[in-house]
Amino acid sequence: MKKLMLAALATLSLNAFSQSYIIMDNGITITTDSSGYAYDFGHYAFPQKVTLKGGQYFVEEGTILATIDENGLFFRKYEMIPEKIKGKGINYFLSEEGALYAIDKKGYVKLTENELFKKAANFGGNYFTVADTEAQTLDLYVVDGTGKVAKADAPSLKVKDIIAFGGTYVMNNRGVVFTVATNGVVTPQDDVRVGILTKRGGNYFVDSSGYLFTVSEQGILRMPALPLSLRVSSILKLGSNYFIDQSGKLFVVDKEGNIFERTMRDYDFKTAKVISL
Repeated sequence: MKKLMLAALATLSLNAFSQSYIIMDNGITITTDSSGYAYDFGHYAFPQKVTLKGGQYFVEEGTILATIDENGLFFRKYEMIPEKIKGKGINYFLSEEGALYAIDKKGYVKLTENELFKKAANFGGNYFTVADTEAQTLDLYVVDGTGKVAKADAPSLKVKDIIAFGGTYVMNNRGVVFTVATNGVVTPQDDVRVGILTKRGGNYFVDSSGYLFTVSEQGILRMPALPLSLRVSSILKLGSNYFIDQSGKLFVVDKEGNIFERTMRDYDFKTAKVISL
């Protein structure tokens, strides 16, 4: 029986990016949408069959690609999955041959092939770096919410100065966080003081002072109001747009960077086996 958590399906932004999933140890698959809701639509995906996972997708038995769309709906399809994966993120995975598979907001797969991508490294949630051997520099490439990939225009960010790669954000050696929005825009958040990144999720992170920051789909870095039941120090399992604490409470980060606890009485999230990162 289909179960909804706290609300029916909502009307979502065209830039929806935060859809995701949780696979329990018994195979029950919970999906999340970008409005911060979670659902059980009756899908099963046994953990031992998962051979590759990202934020909006996972691969079963090396040939079946499962994706989550902007409404938290789940789809399976046969896809030619490369044998050798060079790197992966929330909404893409990349083969050693330079073939990039991007999953857009509707759960469709878009393939982009480029010789340059063979030099890719430092894989974040919706971005990766590519070495330019002639210029002896590193370039940042962003995979946006429509599945398109392009070199980022971020003149104030020197990729060689990045010391921490996260989901939709990076930190440079001066302690400045740069956010990577769903539309591909990279923005320095130099007006926000952040400590060392100690826990890195997809659209959120915790710093060395114990503060929890979130990143909206528009690339806004914020310290949101926290649910009364949340202790930041107890965060244990980190997903692309959610996290689970030591007592098994589930918290979801929506597209605006707000945090909500989502309670499903029939599920023990301490048994979550496959986390979407």
